[in-house]
Amino acid sequence: MILETDRDITERRRLEQELLDISGAEQRRIGQDLHDGLCQHLAGIEFRTSVLADQLANSPKAQREIVKIGELIREGARQARMLSRGLSPVSLEADGLMSALRELSENAADLFNNNCRFECPKPVSVEHNLVATHLYRIAQEAVSNAARHGRAKTIVVALSSTPNETRLSITDDGCGFPAPADRSGGMGLRIMQYRAEMIGAVLTIAIKGGGTSVACVLKKKR
Repeated sequence: MILETDRDITERRRLEQELLDISGAEQRRIGQDLHDGLCQHLAGIEFRTSVLADQLANSPKAQREIVKIGELIREGARQARMLSRGLSPVSLEADGLMSALRELSENAADLFNNNCRFECPKPVSVEHNLVATHLYRIAQEAVSNAARHGRAKTIVVALSSTPNETRLSITDDGCGFPAPADRSGGMGLRIMQYRAEMIGAVLTIAIKGGGTSVACVLKKKR
Protein backbone atom coordinates (compact mmCIF):
# COMPACT_ATOMS: atom_id res chain seq x y z
CA MET A 1 0.00 0.00 0.00
CA ILE A 2 1.45 3.36 -1.10
CA LEU A 3 0.61 6.36 1.06
CA GLU A 4 0.66 9.92 -0.26
CA THR A 5 3.04 12.29 1.46
CA ASP A 6 2.21 15.94 2.11
CA ARG A 7 4.48 16.81 -0.81
CA ASP A 8 2.62 14.39 -3.08
CA ILE A 9 -0.75 15.86 -2.07
CA THR A 10 0.49 19.41 -2.64
CA GLU A 11 1.82 18.49 -6.08
CA ARG A 12 -1.39 16.67 -7.00
CA ARG A 13 -3.48 19.68 -6.00
CA ARG A 14 -1.18 21.97 -7.98
CA LEU A 15 -1.61 19.81 -11.08
CA GLU A 16 -5.39 19.65 -10.56
CA GLN A 17 -5.53 23.43 -10.27
CA GLU A 18 -3.41 23.83 -13.40
CA LEU A 19 -5.72 21.50 -15.33
CA LEU A 20 -8.76 23.46 -14.14
CA ASP A 21 -7.10 26.74 -15.17
CA ILE A 22 -6.39 25.39 -18.65
CA SER A 23 -9.89 23.94 -18.99
CA GLY A 24 -11.50 27.18 -17.83
CA ALA A 25 -9.41 29.28 -20.20
CA GLU A 26 -10.31 27.02 -23.12
CA GLN A 27 -14.01 27.16 -22.27
CA ARG A 28 -13.86 30.96 -22.12
CA ARG A 29 -12.09 31.06 -25.49
CA ILE A 30 -14.71 28.84 -27.13
CA GLY A 31 -17.50 30.87 -25.54
CA GLN A 32 -15.97 34.11 -26.81
CA ASP A 33 -15.52 32.63 -30.30
CA LEU A 34 -19.18 31.62 -30.33
CA HIS A 35 -20.27 35.10 -29.28
CA ASP A 36 -17.95 37.11 -31.49
CA GLY A 37 -17.91 34.74 -34.45
CA LEU A 38 -20.99 32.58 -34.97
CA CYS A 39 -23.50 34.91 -33.28
CA GLN A 40 -22.32 37.91 -35.29
CA HIS A 41 -22.36 35.85 -38.49
CA LEU A 42 -25.94 34.73 -37.85
CA ALA A 43 -26.96 38.31 -37.06
CA GLY A 44 -25.60 39.36 -40.44
CA ILE A 45 -27.53 36.64 -42.24
CA GLU A 46 -30.72 37.60 -40.41
CA PHE A 47 -30.28 41.20 -41.56
CA ARG A 48 -29.84 40.09 -45.15
CA THR A 49 -33.02 38.01 -44.99
CA SER A 50 -34.97 41.02 -43.70
CA VAL A 51 -33.71 43.06 -46.67
CA LEU A 52 -34.70 40.26 -49.04
CA ALA A 53 -38.15 40.04 -47.44
CA ASP A 54 -38.71 43.72 -48.21
CA GLN A 55 -37.67 43.15 -51.81
CA LEU A 56 -40.21 40.33 -52.14
CA ALA A 57 -43.19 42.47 -51.18
CA ASN A 58 -44.90 41.56 -54.47
CA SER A 59 -44.55 37.83 -53.75
CA PRO A 60 -46.32 37.16 -50.44
CA LYS A 61 -45.62 33.42 -50.45
CA ALA A 62 -41.87 33.87 -50.93
CA GLN A 63 -41.85 36.71 -48.42
CA ARG A 64 -43.49 34.53 -45.76
CA GLU A 65 -40.86 31.86 -46.38
CA ILE A 66 -38.02 34.35 -46.03
CA VAL A 67 -39.54 35.70 -42.81
CA LYS A 68 -39.73 32.14 -41.45
CA ILE A 69 -36.08 31.55 -42.36
CA GLY A 70 -35.19 34.76 -40.54
CA GLU A 71 -36.99 33.52 -37.43
CA LEU A 72 -35.08 30.22 -37.54
CA ILE A 73 -31.78 32.08 -37.87
CA ARG A 74 -32.71 34.31 -34.92
CA GLU A 75 -33.50 31.23 -32.82
CA GLY A 76 -30.17 29.68 -33.82
CA ALA A 77 -28.39 32.85 -32.72
CA ARG A 78 -30.24 32.76 -29.39
CA GLN A 79 -29.17 29.17 -28.77
CA ALA A 80 -25.57 30.00 -29.72
CA ARG A 81 -25.58 32.87 -27.21
CA MET A 82 -26.88 30.52 -24.52
CA LEU A 83 -24.07 28.07 -25.29
CA SER A 84 -21.58 30.93 -25.17
CA ARG A 85 -22.95 32.04 -21.81
CA GLY A 86 -22.79 28.49 -20.46
CA LEU A 87 -19.13 28.11 -21.44
CA SER A 88 -18.14 31.50 -20.05
CA PRO A 89 -20.82 32.48 -17.52
CA VAL A 90 -18.84 35.11 -15.62
CA SER A 91 -17.49 38.16 -17.41
CA LEU A 92 -13.95 39.32 -16.71
CA GLU A 93 -15.11 42.50 -14.96
CA ALA A 94 -14.83 42.58 -11.16
CA ASP A 95 -18.64 42.75 -10.83
CA GLY A 96 -19.14 39.91 -13.29
CA LEU A 97 -20.13 37.41 -10.59
CA MET A 98 -22.99 39.61 -9.37
CA SER A 99 -24.38 39.96 -12.90
CA ALA A 100 -24.02 36.23 -13.57
CA LEU A 101 -25.77 35.23 -10.31
CA ARG A 102 -28.58 37.70 -10.98
CA GLU A 103 -29.11 36.22 -14.44
CA LEU A 104 -28.91 32.68 -13.03
CA SER A 105 -31.67 33.50 -10.53
CA GLU A 106 -33.90 35.12 -13.14
CA ASN A 107 -33.49 32.20 -15.55
CA ALA A 108 -34.20 29.66 -12.79
CA ALA A 109 -37.38 31.51 -11.81
CA ASP A 110 -38.58 31.40 -15.42
CA LEU A 111 -37.53 27.81 -16.06
CA PHE A 112 -38.84 26.24 -12.85
CA ASN A 113 -41.72 28.67 -12.25
CA ASN A 114 -40.61 29.47 -8.71
CA ASN A 115 -39.48 32.46 -6.67
CA CYS A 116 -35.73 32.40 -7.20
CA ARG A 117 -34.09 35.71 -6.40
CA PHE A 118 -30.63 37.18 -5.98
CA GLU A 119 -29.74 39.25 -2.93
CA CYS A 120 -26.59 41.36 -2.71
CA PRO A 121 -27.07 44.40 -0.44
CA LYS A 122 -23.66 45.84 -1.24
CA PRO A 123 -21.47 45.40 -4.35
CA VAL A 124 -19.13 42.42 -4.11
CA SER A 125 -16.09 42.31 -6.38
CA VAL A 126 -14.32 39.05 -7.16
CA GLU A 127 -11.37 40.00 -9.32
CA HIS A 128 -10.03 36.50 -10.04
CA ASN A 129 -12.18 35.11 -12.86
CA LEU A 130 -11.47 31.46 -12.02
CA VAL A 131 -12.61 31.97 -8.41
CA ALA A 132 -15.74 33.77 -9.59
CA THR A 133 -16.51 30.98 -12.06
CA HIS A 134 -16.19 28.28 -9.39
CA LEU A 135 -18.52 30.22 -7.10
CA TYR A 136 -21.00 30.59 -9.95
CA ARG A 137 -20.90 26.86 -10.72
CA ILE A 138 -21.50 26.04 -7.04
CA ALA A 139 -24.55 28.32 -7.04
CA GLN A 140 -25.74 26.82 -10.32
CA GLU A 141 -25.56 23.27 -8.93
CA ALA A 142 -27.25 24.26 -5.66
CA VAL A 143 -30.10 26.07 -7.44
CA SER A 144 -30.61 23.12 -9.79
CA ASN A 145 -30.70 20.67 -6.86
CA ALA A 146 -33.15 22.86 -4.95
CA ALA A 147 -35.50 23.16 -7.92
CA ARG A 148 -35.25 19.68 -9.43
CA HIS A 149 -34.77 17.46 -6.40
CA GLY A 150 -35.97 19.63 -3.52
CA ARG A 151 -38.98 21.00 -5.45
CA ALA A 152 -38.41 24.33 -3.75
CA LYS A 153 -40.85 27.17 -4.31
CA THR A 154 -38.50 29.83 -2.96
CA ILE A 155 -34.73 29.93 -3.56
CA VAL A 156 -32.50 32.78 -2.38
CA VAL A 157 -29.03 33.21 -3.83
CA ALA A 158 -27.10 35.65 -1.64
CA LEU A 159 -23.65 37.15 -2.05
CA SER A 160 -21.96 39.24 0.62
CA SER A 161 -18.52 40.38 1.66
CA THR A 162 -16.66 41.58 4.74
CA PRO A 163 -13.02 42.71 5.07
CA ASN A 164 -12.15 39.09 5.94
CA GLU A 165 -14.30 36.90 3.70
CA THR A 166 -16.64 36.53 0.76
CA ARG A 167 -19.77 34.47 1.37
CA LEU A 168 -22.08 32.82 -1.16
CA SER A 169 -25.22 31.16 0.16
CA ILE A 170 -28.15 29.38 -1.46
CA THR A 171 -31.18 28.67 0.74
CA ASP A 172 -34.48 27.10 -0.20
CA ASP A 173 -37.74 25.84 1.27
CA GLY A 174 -37.69 22.46 -0.48
CA CYS A 175 -37.61 18.91 0.81
CA GLY A 176 -33.81 18.57 0.71
CA PHE A 177 -31.15 17.10 -1.56
CA PRO A 178 -31.25 13.51 -2.82
CA ALA A 179 -30.11 10.81 -0.43
CA PRO A 180 -26.39 9.91 -0.64
CA ALA A 181 -27.36 6.69 -2.42
CA ASP A 182 -28.67 8.78 -5.31
CA ARG A 183 -25.67 8.73 -7.61
CA SER A 184 -26.55 11.88 -9.54
CA GLY A 185 -27.21 13.90 -6.41
CA GLY A 186 -24.09 12.59 -4.69
CA MET A 187 -21.95 13.51 -7.69
CA GLY A 188 -23.30 17.07 -7.67
CA LEU A 189 -22.45 17.48 -3.99
CA ARG A 190 -18.94 16.11 -4.52
CA ILE A 191 -18.34 18.48 -7.43
CA MET A 192 -19.45 21.46 -5.32
CA GLN A 193 -17.11 20.36 -2.54
CA TYR A 194 -14.25 19.90 -5.00
CA ARG A 195 -14.77 23.34 -6.52
CA ALA A 196 -14.73 24.93 -3.07
CA GLU A 197 -11.48 23.15 -2.18
CA MET A 198 -9.86 24.30 -5.42
CA ILE A 199 -10.30 27.96 -4.48
CA GLY A 200 -9.51 27.49 -0.80
CA ALA A 201 -13.10 27.96 0.36
CA VAL A 202 -15.15 26.07 2.92
CA LEU A 203 -18.46 24.57 1.80
CA THR A 204 -21.16 23.62 4.31
CA ILE A 205 -24.54 22.06 3.57
CA ALA A 206 -27.33 21.95 6.13
CA ILE A 207 -30.49 19.96 5.36
CA LYS A 208 -33.46 20.70 7.58
CA GLY A 209 -37.15 19.92 7.50
CA GLY A 210 -37.86 23.33 6.03
CA GLY A 211 -35.29 23.21 3.25
CA THR A 212 -31.58 23.23 2.49
CA SER A 213 -28.86 25.80 3.08
CA VAL A 214 -25.60 25.78 1.12
CA ALA A 215 -22.85 28.18 2.16
CA CYS A 216 -19.46 28.71 0.56
CA VAL A 217 -17.08 30.95 2.51
CA LEU A 218 -13.85 32.21 0.99
CA LYS A 219 -11.32 33.86 3.28
CA LYS A 220 -9.59 36.89 1.83
CA LYS A 221 -5.84 36.85 1.60
CA ARG A 222 -4.09 39.62 3.46
